[in-house]
Amino acid sequence: MDSFEKLIGLSVDEVDLDGSSDFIFTIGYKFKNCGQRYPASKLKLCDLDYFDFVEFSNLFKFEAIFLIWFDEESRLITDLEIYHLSNDFDVLFRDYYRILSAIRDGTVHELREGDTKYLGASRIGGKVRQPNSELLADRRELVLKKKYLQKILNEISVKCK
Repeated sequence: MDSFEKLIGLSVDEVDLDGSSDFIFTIGYKFKNCGQRYPASKLKLCDLDYFDFVEFSNLFKFEAIFLIWFDEESRLITDLEIYHLSNDFDVLFRDYYRILSAIRDGTVHELREGDTKYLGASRIGGKVRQPNSELLADRRELVLKKKYLQKILNEISVKCK
């Protein structure tokens, strides 16, 4: 591929991203009845291992990520953006610490996605042991929440006007 600009208008299915990138993500969006775009799903960062918790610096290795936005219905790529996560590291770190505290305290089973703002510990089904508790907890993955992705998508829309 000669340039990323050539991606606009291609189907997301035509793009060969091997999935191994830590800073390039494809994100689908849908339209509300009023015409506003909204993220179709959360953005998975990694599976959450309660006994080998990923360090914040490893979770966010880069200050920015490259986002490829596509329309879920047409599957066409419509927007490319470099988004600077570093602008939100304070909020992301608070969320990270809230999740880490629940793991250390043995209260993962009480953790709700609403307890954090941008970074979530999304349930993926199945129960596993958790540290410092006899209770089982749902398996989880760390995600950028739809609310955060909506903030990013709204900023793209503002730039385009």
